[in-house]
Amino acid sequence: MRLRSSRWLAAITCVVALLEPAAESAARRQRAGRRAHRPSRPPAPSREIRPPSLARASAASVEEHVHIRRADTLGTILAARGLGAAEVRPWLDAAAVVFDLRALRPRRGLTLRFERATRRLEAVRYEIDDRTQLVVERTPDGLRARRTTLPYFVEVKGAAGVIERGLREDARDAGVPDRVVSALADIFGWELDLATDLRPGDQFRVLYENTWQAGERTAEPGNVLGADIVVRGRRLTAVFFEDDDGHGAYYRPGGGALSRDFLRYPLEFTEITSPFSLFRSHPILRMRRPHLGVDFAAPSGTPVRAVASGTVQAAGWLRQLGQAVRIEHRGGLESLYGHLERIAPGVREGGPVEQSEVIGYVGATGLATGPHLHFATYRDGEYVDPLRLTAGPQPSVPDGARRAFERVEGLVRRQLAALPVTANSRTVSLSTSRSTE
Repeated sequence: MRLRSSRWLAAITCVVALLEPAAESAARRQRAGRRAHRPSRPPAPSREIRPPSLARASAASVEEHVHIRRADTLGTILAARGLGAAEVRPWLDAAAVVFDLRALRPRRGLTLRFERATRRLEAVRYEIDDRTQLVVERTPDGLRARRTTLPYFVEVKGAAGVIERGLREDARDAGVPDRVVSALADIFGWELDLATDLRPGDQFRVLYENTWQAGERTAEPGNVLGADIVVRGRRLTAVFFEDDDGHGAYYRPGGGALSRDFLRYPLEFTEITSPFSLFRSHPILRMRRPHLGVDFAAPSGTPVRAVASGTVQAAGWLRQLGQAVRIEHRGGLESLYGHLERIAPGVREGGPVEQSEVIGYVGATGLATGPHLHFATYRDGEYVDPLRLTAGPQPSVPDGARRAFERVEGLVRRQLAALPVTANSRTVSLSTSRSTE
């Protein structure tokens, strides 16, 4: 095991200098100079946070991003999305003049672009190394391959502050993206409820990645690399650590796992509008009936994530729940996601899904008053309250990886400690990597 990029270890050592009073002006100078200074990019984030598009998909197309893991091949990846071996061969042949796509490496990123209406594969992009990518595209003359520079770079950001109103509000005032706050809810969700457990005077610190697309004025937030939350004197620290096969997780100091087998919530940090209840007045039917799930309010199109890895048992119209997905997990547990606007491409009955994989998008199909997600769980065929479920932690860092983890842990904890916690929360740029173009 090792940190996602050894460059990150060296890059954020500049944190102390950047946290001096000149930090904000330095960060502004960095932003102003980005067109001339294009740093190199660490490997793509794990599947817990989906990386931004390498090229903006048009309204007629949709892009999917895959973080390569050991034993992945282009054939198995495309087969999981409904393409047969005969359809994969031309892409391998076209790519071969530039790069052998049979040699996919763990921890690299792969982007697939499909025609939205027909699901026909239109383009494949693969990160060959930290500077370049392979692009294979369908053209009027057939499939064409070329090698290009990566059109983005990654910086590391740090933020710290004191809770006054709530984590979302105070972190947003400090410039922390909502997606990073949502990631914190996932990381610490089994330890505390970030929406209700924090009190004025509690503290937060976080390190996270920011990805800048060429030509874009705003960045796309990526993985949280480390976080520290103090709740009424109790300190919780999380360190991100990824193995050589591309499997990443969050650990406590000492190597115990914070990541669990199940996500606490199927949506990013959101509002619960209707809890699990045996007797609820139905807003449409105007009668009292059981509500055997939890409703989450969210705008139409909000991504819905599988709470755990498993096998899709159903994907389609399910009576009053409209477009819905049902997934079977280990241990006799099933999860159900209803009222979806649409089901994600590639999610079909009998197919596998991974924890955090996007399986659909919030909608109001079926019997619904407005956009929301109905989330239900069953154990051995019986409904159970999703908010009362418990999940065991994932394994601790293996003995053989302790030394590598301790090195990463020490660095992350030092950089978190160097972030000053003040009433006036702020975000600073801790590093930018080297040029990719």
